Amino acid sequence: MFKKSYKIKAPEPQLYFTTGEELKMATAIYDGDLHSIQSMIDNGFDLNRIGRGGMTYLYYAMLTMNYDTMELLLKNGANPNIHSKFFTDPNLHKKGQNDEQNTGVCLEYSGYPAYDIKYMKLLIKYGANVNDTTYISPLSSSVRDKSQGKEKIKYLVEHGINLNFSMTKTSVVCSQATIYNWNMVLFLLDIGADPMASEDPDFNVASAVQDYYDEGFDLDSQNGKMAQEVKRRLEQRGVKFPYHPKS
Repeated sequence: MFKKSYKIKAPEPQLYFTTGEELKMATAIYDGDLHSIQSMIDNGFDLNRIGRGGMTYLYYAMLTMNYDTMELLLKNGANPNIHSKFFTDPNLHKKGQNDEQNTGVCLEYSGYPAYDIKYMKLLIKYGANVNDTTYISPLSSSVRDKSQGKEKIKYLVEHGINLNFSMTKTSVVCSQATIYNWNMVLFLLDIGADPMASEDPDFNVASAVQDYYDEGFDLDSQNGKMAQEVKRRLEQRGVKFPYHPKS
């Protein structure tokens, strides 16, 4: 429902926030009505109460892509680390036609190309956990951002992210190697990623380099030259080629 690589179109508030005060707050967020939001906060509204549709108000504000609204919520105590869990299409769910569910975590979402790095910086400023081990790392979304991805990753590293953690047990540098994105692999190695940080030796960087060579890609192409540089760095670490691990 929510595209993560283009401009986000937020769902209308009544889709995830039902009635009463929660709908009133969500509508104010949707409209970017900072005055009404502040007034409700001043009257004791709990920003960390999850709406009946499963979304936090901060996550919903992210979908509106309104930086000022997010900043207001965060300044007033909205917790960026609460997970949203919601049906992808509530209307179809009500009809029994679609039970697909999404999990939304603000920092991970800020890594996608639709979001300028300022959103990530704002979330971290107000306590977003860069090492949340209960959900997908923001590294996984940031590598998809061809414009600001490297800048985002550097910022995450500056704030202590574990480059080698992955819920799938295959770190981001290893996953990028498996798709032969050697430019990103070299960047990640430069900032401290471990090329062998995978529980499965068939899915580390060395294994991907060996596959690249075995498949006969042009080593004189731009990507091929970067693959050679990755191989050279691995050899400096003591990795022997041909690399054929016993898995």
